[in-house]
Amino acid sequence: MKITLIAEGSTKKDREALRWGISFLVGNVLLDTFGRADIFEENVCRYKIDLSRVRHVVISHEDWDHIAGLENLLRERPKMKVFLCKKTGPVLKKIVRDSGGSLTLVDSPRRIAPGVFSLGQMRANTGRGILYEQAVVAKSREGFSVITGCAHPGIVRIVKRAIKIFGKNISAVCGGFHMKDNTADQNREIIRQLHALGVKRVIPLHCTGAPAFRLFKRVFKNNCLRLKRGGTLKL
Repeated sequence: MKITLIAEGSTKKDREALRWGISFLVGNVLLDTFGRADIFEENVCRYKIDLSRVRHVVISHEDWDHIAGLENLLRERPKMKVFLCKKTGPVLKKIVRDSGGSLTLVDSPRRIAPGVFSLGQMRANTGRGILYEQAVVAKSREGFSVITGCAHPGIVRIVKRAIKIFGKNISAVCGGFHMKDNTADQNREIIRQLHALGVKRVIPLHCTGAPAFRLFKRVFKNNCLRLKRGGTLKL
């Protein structure tokens, strides 16, 4: 199983330029479509990312920085299956239907494609309202890996849910961990818990934040990895 980072924004400059968000190709499943459609499309071409075999799109949650490339993608390739959290708002559901996508609403954990699963929708109180988010789990020879969009429900909570569902430790965690606004003590506790849960590798991106990345590096050392745009991680 391979994970390819199509697009990602993680710095203050990125956010000011609206180059913010994340998008992955997980095997042949697309997870999120970044915060700017033009950059999503440019990166697909620039990094020669083959979307021809993609039949399934998972949107982690409905924030703007995860959905921008979806409408154009569906108009170019209608009938793709789009998996949204069941409690996603009506606007994004309408976009999917009007653009020709085949909409599937996710409540509980389910299989998306061979070796790729959704953990089901999870509730998060973001401080700006209630949000529902799903994370993806990929199965490979070395075990199970969690890939997140923003991890608003809490990265530790997400990993614990994955362990409960699959009955095994999670070998790697990749994506946005939503730690950028935390205190150092809060981040140290999150990292301690992930390590205690048996996570072997971490690939912190997007909304994790540079201070949290440095703390991850201290604990996980060479098993804390960077993934560049267009880069591929083999599980």
